[in-house]
Amino acid sequence: MVYEKPPYVDWPGDIFVVVAWTAAWGLAHSLLHRGFLVPLASRWFKTKADADIVPRSATGKKAESSTPTSSAINSKAAKATDDAKAVMRIRQKFIYSGWKCFVYSLSTAVGIFVLSEDTWWLYPKEWWLDFPNRTSWLMKTYYYIGFGSYVYQTLTVMSASKQSDFWGVVVHHIATISVMAASYAFGFTRIGVVILLLHDCSDPFMEYAKCNLYMGKQKLADLFFILFALVFLATRNVLFPYVIYCAHQYSILEDGTRMPRGHGEWGNFCLGCLWVLAALNMYWGYLILKIAVLTAAKGEVEGDIRDEE
Repeated sequence: MVYEKPPYVDWPGDIFVVVAWTAAWGLAHSLLHRGFLVPLASRWFKTKADADIVPRSATGKKAESSTPTSSAINSKAAKATDDAKAVMRIRQKFIYSGWKCFVYSLSTAVGIFVLSEDTWWLYPKEWWLDFPNRTSWLMKTYYYIGFGSYVYQTLTVMSASKQSDFWGVVVHHIATISVMAASYAFGFTRIGVVILLLHDCSDPFMEYAKCNLYMGKQKLADLFFILFALVFLATRNVLFPYVIYCAHQYSILEDGTRMPRGHGEWGNFCLGCLWVLAALNMYWGYLILKIAVLTAAKGEVEGDIRDEE
C-alpha cells in the first residue's frame, strides 16, 4: 500500500523546521553557556590560587620574605596543578548539568502544557482513535522541540564528560528520535507526546540535584535526588511499560494486522524501539536503586556512579 501522509505532515518543510530547531538549541546552548553558566561556575568554584589572592590593602602588611627550597616549590606547584584540574572538572560538570537542567525543564513544561489542553491522554484507548491522530499546532511544536533537542544532544554527546553508560545514552537518543519520526510520519502523535514527556520529566530533578551537589548544598542535593528517583521509577519503570502494553493491545486492526494499515512493519519497528528504551530504563532504574542504597548507607548522595574521571 502506498504511504499516505497525515494532514499535518509537511514534507520537506518539517525537515527544515527540525534543522532550524536543532540550530536554535545550539544557539541557546552557546548563549546560556557564555552568558550565565560559565560566569556562575567561575565565581562559585575557585582554585586555591584564586582564593589565596588577597589585596595588600586588605592585610595592611607586606608579605614576609622567605626563600623556599626547590622541592617545596615543586611540591606546591604540583598541588596547585592538581587543585586547578579538580576545580575545572567540577566546573565542567556543573556547566553541563546546568545546561541539561534547562533543556529538560523547558521540554517538560511544554509537554505538560500540551497535555493540559485536552483529556485524551487520560484514556489509553483514545491514543488510537481518529487515526491518523488529529494533531494541533501545539503538539507539532512539542514534536519540533523534542526533535531539535535530541538531534542536538546526539550531535554533541561526544563533547560531554564520558560516563560508563555512554553508548546507552547514544542508543537511547537514536531510539527516541526513531520512535518520534515514525510516530509523526504515520499519525501516532498522541502516544508520541506521552512517550516524550515520560522520558523528560524526571531529568530536571536529577540535573538540579547534581548542580547542588557540586555547589556543596548537600541537603538540596539529597532532596532532589529523592524526587528524581521517585519520578524516574514511576514514569519510566512503571508507566512506560504500561504504555508499551497499551501499544501492543490497541494498535491491532480488525483484520488482525498492526497499525498503520498496510505498513504494519513500521508499527512493529516502533514497538521494537520502545522495548529498547524500556531495557535502558530498567538498567538506569537499577543504577538509581544502587545509588539509593549507597546513600542510605552513608547518609548522603556522593555523586553520579556513572562518572568516569
